[in-house]
Parts: sequence; structure tokens; C-alpha cells
Amino acid sequence: MTDTHTSSSASRPLSSQSKREGFTASSNAFDVSPSFEHNKASGTGDASHGTKQPQKFPRLSKPVELLRPTYDVLVIGSGYGGGVSASRMARGGQSVCVLERGKERWPGEYPSVFSEVIPNFYVQGMFTPGNRKGTYVEGGDPMGLYRLCLGVGQNVFFANGLGGTSLLNANIFLPADKKTLSLHDWPTHIRNDPDSLDKYYERAASVLEPTPYPTSYPRLAKLDLLQRQAAALGLEQNFYRPPQTTRFKDGPNSTGVMMHASTGSGMDTTGVNDGSKSSTLVNYLSDAWNWGAEIFCECEVQFVKKAPKGDGYIVFFAWHGAKRRDFGEIFEQDLMWVHAKHCVFMAAGTLGTTEILLRSKEHGLPMSPAVGTRMSGNGDILAFGYNTDYEVNAMARKHPKPSAPVGPTITGVIDCREQKDPMAGFVIEEGAVPLALVSNLQNLMDLIPGKIFPGNWGPLERFRHFISGLQSRVFGPYARGSSAQRTQIYLIMSHDSDQATLTLTESGGPILKFAGVGESKTVADLNALLAKATSAVGGTFVNNPFFAALGEQEASVHPIGGAAMSSDGTAAKGATTAHGELLTGSGKEYYNGLICVDGSVVPTALGVNPFATITALAEHSVEHAATTRGIKIDYETKNGLLDLFGAPARKLSLTPDLKEAAQIIEDARPGKNSGTEFTQVMEGFIHIGDEIKNFADAEEAARAASSSARFFLSARARDTSTCKITAVDHPAVLTGTFTCHALSKDPFMVLRGKIQLIDDNSSTKKLSYDFDMLSTNGEMFHFNGSSVAHWRSWKDPSTLHVTLTHLNNSSVVGRGVLHIRPINIGSEVTSFFVTVHMISRAAGEYIAYLANQATRVFFARSSPVVPPQLEPLAADGHSK
Repeated sequence: MTDTHTSSSASRPLSSQSKREGFTASSNAFDVSPSFEHNKASGTGDASHGTKQPQKFPRLSKPVELLRPTYDVLVIGSGYGGGVSASRMARGGQSVCVLERGKERWPGEYPSVFSEVIPNFYVQGMFTPGNRKGTYVEGGDPMGLYRLCLGVGQNVFFANGLGGTSLLNANIFLPADKKTLSLHDWPTHIRNDPDSLDKYYERAASVLEPTPYPTSYPRLAKLDLLQRQAAALGLEQNFYRPPQTTRFKDGPNSTGVMMHASTGSGMDTTGVNDGSKSSTLVNYLSDAWNWGAEIFCECEVQFVKKAPKGDGYIVFFAWHGAKRRDFGEIFEQDLMWVHAKHCVFMAAGTLGTTEILLRSKEHGLPMSPAVGTRMSGNGDILAFGYNTDYEVNAMARKHPKPSAPVGPTITGVIDCREQKDPMAGFVIEEGAVPLALVSNLQNLMDLIPGKIFPGNWGPLERFRHFISGLQSRVFGPYARGSSAQRTQIYLIMSHDSDQATLTLTESGGPILKFAGVGESKTVADLNALLAKATSAVGGTFVNNPFFAALGEQEASVHPIGGAAMSSDGTAAKGATTAHGELLTGSGKEYYNGLICVDGSVVPTALGVNPFATITALAEHSVEHAATTRGIKIDYETKNGLLDLFGAPARKLSLTPDLKEAAQIIEDARPGKNSGTEFTQVMEGFIHIGDEIKNFADAEEAARAASSSARFFLSARARDTSTCKITAVDHPAVLTGTFTCHALSKDPFMVLRGKIQLIDDNSSTKKLSYDFDMLSTNGEMFHFNGSSVAHWRSWKDPSTLHVTLTHLNNSSVVGRGVLHIRPINIGSEVTSFFVTVHMISRAAGEYIAYLANQATRVFFARSSPVVPPQLEPLAADGHSK
């Protein structure tokens, strides 16, 4: 299963087409070129031909049907560490697969207002109001962009999507100070020579291109106020404009993606839609795509195991597409998987990677007891200077005035990290309230207890505060002079005790515990400093207005640790080596090719925004992985201008089954044709052996031997625009798993099989399943199942007669029978979808026929069937 590249210069200039509101174009939304040959013309895709379509967005990710069973390198996650790993390994000529739990969204697709944000929220964890005995809660959309992990003592907010939390962070690129890097927590070669990381900070900066808010841009009220407050604290020399990964001019970025200048909306924390945010989506990941990496979204990795034959690792994941989650326990048990021949880069984020490691440990992968410990919230503090004497303009706007923008979320810093004791270092940054929360801010401010009023809190000042508060309530938060418009937002990063832990519930959910957060002298001192800064400008200090709403818990957006680098290289002092390699738990022994490259490896709070350090450490680890394996990474070749709606400059070659699947998907790409999608589970018993020829007898023998079997398959029928209901052969592509423990303890991966609903004659319908399947130890079998139903009697329509054969010689491996269980009927009916584009009469007939007849075939024994309501797929072909 060797993958090769169809290759030529990756520096070819590519055409680009985009609009001011995000990234849009009028051609196909993802690359599934049927020939998959390199385009030798200037540009790899033509976005200018054809009928202009409604707003569309690029799609770097591929449909899961096109997943290969094996790659050289597998990357789990797509934030800074994942982006670095994918880009560098692809530039090293490796076949690379990226698995991302969330969806792919581009500027123009991010939620803005409260009604859009809430449906995209997912909450999970221990809700412990007032640090009392908690209740485990879970709710919302697991594929939503926003995630909140509830913890004991502190909660953690992070992003879920292609690009990771880089989609929602505040963009500040500040390296850790040398004193912090010299702490005893760090590996020997870093703490003894912290300058050794400079090379990697510079390499990261060359891609991310951080720059301060320009002095030539309009003045920002919140930035001016922070400078005024720094002077009031005697810290004006510590104030400056930090470099950030926001674009302030139109043009291509370092990897060839066309970017736009910031409009200063202040909406970074819910997603910036103006095309100015340099998330990994528009640099490292786009670069990886252009160099041949294959990216798959809605794939939630559960655990990693060593490959049975010792050749790499097997990564098990749950695919959230095609409403598979509706099948409950089956969704969690019958996991899909992919094989990494050489390396697995763990980059699922601090919490994600730690969870995967803990589940991997439960599945038999030994590792250090330090996994899940030494976690930190990076000393994060959120607070407000409410109703000051000055206009602040920190309430985000979708379309701010060019002359008075809100600005990016953070534009200034009071940097107090230069301390005798590095653990006393911290930074204060100003912020912005995202549009989705602006309307609720006044109520939060009114309800929060423990306010610290300004020193001149006399009758006149009280009256001024009352009037400005009234203005907010009557005229809204954007009214000039209102309390909301006079509110400064503070963001602090400092040092905490690194004593948090992450464990798992019996069902695998995270339990996050922080010890003593918010109760330390450091936090008290910092809050006092913020109160002083607020009083200096006539405001009321409010300590985290979300404190009460979150059960009297603090909140962090910068979790680190959980797979911390060992200070002495042994499993007794950490979970990973200085290069992120996972320690086995025995001395200095580590897994060859299992490498952590995200915030989980950071061994201590940094006292500053951490993503610059996370990216530098990832560059460091990936370079080491490449060097030790003789992989030469091409750091020099530039991409030219990328056409994200065309084809990449380099692509992996296609096997025949991939070519066929790609052609089917190309034939039904959005804007061209239509198709259907559904998911099905059938269960039963299969006798292993060829001596029993009768299917019913084989089923009984298998039942007696407890030789159970099940498939969990999702089908997509493409190009129905010309199909008639009398057609004999119109197959759908199958993707999913087959489980039979008598053959393999792990699920088999179904390799792009086919399901056909065949109209043999006027009285019978035949449902046929044909697919090859691969085990984790490399064995391949063929599955053939058929069910014949008579038009009038529909006798036993939910029964599938199954024959398993060896793929190499067609000899029979086993026979048996699978059925549909009544408990799964509802999920199967609701899993039907239809992609719609100017549905022709023939296509409409076919869709109705498929839904009605297949439903009758599948479910006739249960009850009279009402044809399911078919819901549309999104423009990219993924389920809405």
C-alpha cells in the first residue's frame, strides 16, 4: 500500500479568487479531480468558468470516502502543532493524513450573533458550583465550533474546527521569556540553553508573520486607555504594541493564500469573518494541502494502538458524518481506523491529546503516570474595568466604522515578566467583547457581586455612573457615553501551580480538576493591581463577570500540560521527551514515532500567550523527527499564489477504487448534480468455515458459538440527475466498518464498497452489498450480502444473506445472516439526506424511489412505513 506523489514544482504560481467578506468563489468546493493528474498550466484550477454560484468557500478537506488505509504520517488535530507537522512532513515528501474532529469553516462562515453562537456550543465536564460536589453534564452540538470543558476550580474554553483554537485566539505572538524557559521544569537542553529555541520561534514567525497594530492605522480608544493605565501604575515603560498574527494589508501571506486587511471588528474570539486572521487554516494547513497532505474533518480520534505487526500505529476514530452519532453505543464501539507507517503526531490540543493518551492507556498502550498531570491554566485572569471616565469602544461590531474601529481583540500589552523571580512575571492585555455577548454585558455587570468602586466614589461620580448605565439599558451598548462603551476588558497571563489533573469517567468523558485556582496570593495581588488601574480611570473593577454564570469557577483559554516534557528525560519526571516523543513509562524508553506537538507538552505556565512557544516547540520536534528518519524538509520553496478552489500542486496517486470514488463524488459536486446519503446497521451471526452451505443453518451454528457480526455503514448515492427508477444498477459508495471478533478483535475498515437496489423485474427487488474490508493486521476479505424482497409480500425483507471470502483466492471464509434491529430503525430513517441542485424530474423520482423502496425493504416487518423527510446536505457535501 505504498503511496507516491504525482509531483512537480510546488512553487507554481496559482490563481486566486476571493471576496472581501471571507473567502468565496464560484467553482467546485473541494478538490476531487477525476484524473488527479498534475495540471501543468499556470494555475491548478479554473475558478472562472461555469455558471456563477451562490457564495461558496474553499474546502481543503476531503470526503471520508477518500481516506486511504495507510499513510506514512498521521496528524491528529490541526492547530499550531498539527499545522506544523502536516506542512513540514508533506514538504518532506511523506504521505500525510490529517484527522480533525471539527468541521472546516472559512472566514464568512463563522457565527457572529448570539443566536448563531449558541447552536455551535458544546459543554462537557463536572459542573461544581461553589466547589461543591458536582454533577457531570454534557450537551450541545459536539461538532460545534465552541467547546467549554467544565472543571473543578476552573473551566476551559477552546475551539473545535479545522485550524483548532487558532480560529478563535487573540493572535498575540510573544515568545516565552528566557527566565521562564530556564526553570527546572524544562528538559535539560532547553533550560541550560533557552536561546536554542530562538531558531524555531523565528521559523514559526516566518510562516505566521506577526506584526504590531500599525501606528498608521486609526487610533484605538481601548489601546490608548491601556497606555494611560500603564502610566498610572508607573509601568509606562512596560507598555507596547505586541506582534500579532492579524493582517493589516491586502495580499498573499507567506504560504500564498490571499488575505485581507483587518476591519478591526474585535470578533476574534468567535471567529473573524473579514479574512484577516492568520489561523493555521490559511498558512500551515493550506501549505500542507498544496504539498499533498490529505485532510479529513469530523473524525474524532479515540485512541492509538501499536500496529499488530509492529509496523507503525493504528489510530481509531469515530466519524461524525452521515448522522452516525445517532446510533449511540455502536457509534462509540465500531470505530474506523487508519494506519500510520512511521509517525503519529498528537496535536489535538491540550485536553484532546491528553484524553486520547489516557484512552490509549486504557486500551493497552503503556505510558508514564505523568500523563494527565502537571496541567495549568497558564495563570489566566479575565476582568473588567466597568464604566470608566473614558470612551473605550471595546464592544465588537460586525461592520465597524473605518474611522473608529474596535480593533483586533488585543493590541496592547503591559509586560511585567522581567522579575527577579520568573514565577512572579505576568502580562496585562486589553480585550474586546465579542458581538454575541455585547447585549448581555450590562446584565452581567449588574449582577456580579464583589465590585471594587473607584476611589472618588462620591455623589457626583455615582450620578455619572447611574446615567451612563441608564444609557446602556435604554439606548443600547453602542450608545456613545453608555457604560458599555466605557468598559475596559483585561486579560492577564501569569504563573500558577501547574497542579491540575485530567482523568476520564467510565464512559470516557474528561474530569478536569484545578487545585486552589483563584485563591493564591498571586491572583489576589494581580486583582488588586487591576483594581488600581481601573480606579485611576474612574471605573469599577469587576472580577470575571462570567464567574457566577460558570458556577463560581475561573476560566482559561490557554490550558497547557497533561503530556509534559520530562525534566530529566525519564517517565518519572514527565510524559514525553524534550522532542515530544511519548515515554513508555520505563525509564527513558519512548515510542518511536508517537510524538506530541501541542500545548500538552508545555511543562509549566508561561506567563504570556502560549501559541508562539507551542509553535516553536512543534517546529523543534518535527525537525528532530525528520532528521532521525532521514527526511529532508524543503523549507525554502515558496508556493506562489494558491488557488484554494483548484487542485494542489502535489497530490498522492490514486488506486483504482479511489479513482472510482473520486469520480462519483466529482459527478455530484455541489452545483452539478444531486444525491442521497444514509447510514445503516445490520447485526447477526456468521459461521466461520465453508462446511455449512445453508445460510439459516450457518446462522444457527454461529449463534451457538457466539460468533456475532455487525456492519455500520454509510452510503452515498451520487449523480441521480439522469437516473430513472427503473434502472437496474445504480450503486452507492459505502464507507464504515464490519465487526466480527471471530475474524479480528478490531473492526474491519470497509474500503469504498457498493450497495445496489436492483429492480430485477416487476415483482422483486434485490438489495445487494459488495465490499472489500481490511483488518488491522493487514488481512483482506470480501463481503457479499443480498436480500430479495417480493413487491407484494415483502417476505423477510430485513434479512441479509452474507458470504465472506478471501480476497486473494475467493475461497469462502464464512456464511451467515444479518438483520436490522428494531432499535436502530429510527436512526436509519432519520439518517436519509439529499443533496439538491435544480433536481430534475428523473432525480426527484429516483430520490423518492430510493427512500420509499429502501425503507419498505428495510423496515416492513416493524410497521407501516412513512417515507422519511429528506434533509439537504451543505454545499460542500457534508451533513448539515
